[in-house]
Amino acid sequence: MAYHLSINGTQSGPHTQFDLIGMIRDGALKGDELVWQQGMTGWMPIKNVTDFDGYWPITEEVIAKAENAMLIARSELDRPRPWLRLWARIIDYLWFTVTIWMIIGLALPQSALDWLVKLYFKGAPLDPVILLLFVPVEAWMLSRRGTTLGKALLRVQVCRLDGTLPSYKQAIQRSLLVFVKGFAMGLFLLSLFTMSFSRARLLQRGTTSWDETTELRVEHGEPEVWRYVLLFCAALVMLLGAGIAFSLSPPVMEMIKAMEDLPK
Repeated sequence: MAYHLSINGTQSGPHTQFDLIGMIRDGALKGDELVWQQGMTGWMPIKNVTDFDGYWPITEEVIAKAENAMLIARSELDRPRPWLRLWARIIDYLWFTVTIWMIIGLALPQSALDWLVKLYFKGAPLDPVILLLFVPVEAWMLSRRGTTLGKALLRVQVCRLDGTLPSYKQAIQRSLLVFVKGFAMGLFLLSLFTMSFSRARLLQRGTTSWDETTELRVEHGEPEVWRYVLLFCAALVMLLGAGIAFSLSPPVMEMIKAMEDLPK
C-alpha cells in the first residue's frame, strides 16, 4: 500500500513501503517525518507506524537499555545460592558413590567384597577416596557441558568470566580446590567448618575461593517445581540407602546374631 510522506511541510508520494525502508536504511529518514496512507485518520510520525518496526538503526538509548537489561539478568544469574550448590554436589556425590560401589560389586569376588565392606564399617577412609575419584570425572563434565548431573538438575552452570566453557585444566583445578577447601578431603568434622566458612565467604563476596582462583563463575537458574520434587526423592533415597546400609553393616548383624543366641 502506498504512503505519502511529509518532511518539514513538503509532501511527496506516493511511496511504497520498500521505498521508505530504503530511505530509513540510508539515513534519510530519522523517524519524526510524517506519513499518511488511505485508512489513517491523519498524518503520524513514521516511527510510530508498525510497518517500519525493526528497520530503524540501533540508537545509543536502545544500546544502553539492552546493556542495562543484560546487567540485571547477569546479576540474577550470579546471585549466590549456596544451598542450591550444596545439594547439587550432594546429588553428584550420591550417584557417583552408587556407581563406584556397583562397579566394585561386579568386579570383585564376594569374599573380597565382604572384606571391603567390613573395612569400610571399621572406619577405613574409603569416602575420601571416592570423592577424590570424582574430581577428574567432574572436571571432564564441566569442560564439556559446563555442568554435572546434580548441577543440571538444579540449573547450576559453571563457566568462564566471559560465559564460555571452562578448559579441562581450569575445571580440574576447581574440582581439586573444592575437594580440599570445600569438603576438607572428605574429613566429616573438618568439612563442617570448611563448608561453613566457604558459605559465609560466598554470601559476603559473591564468589568462592576456588572460583576466584580459577577465574570461573557459577550461574544459577530458578529450578522448576519438578526439579525440587526430584531433589526430595533423591534425598529420601539417600536416607533410606544409608539406613539399609547401616542395618546390614557387619557390627549390626553381629549384634543381632548375638541377641538371637541369648538364652530365652
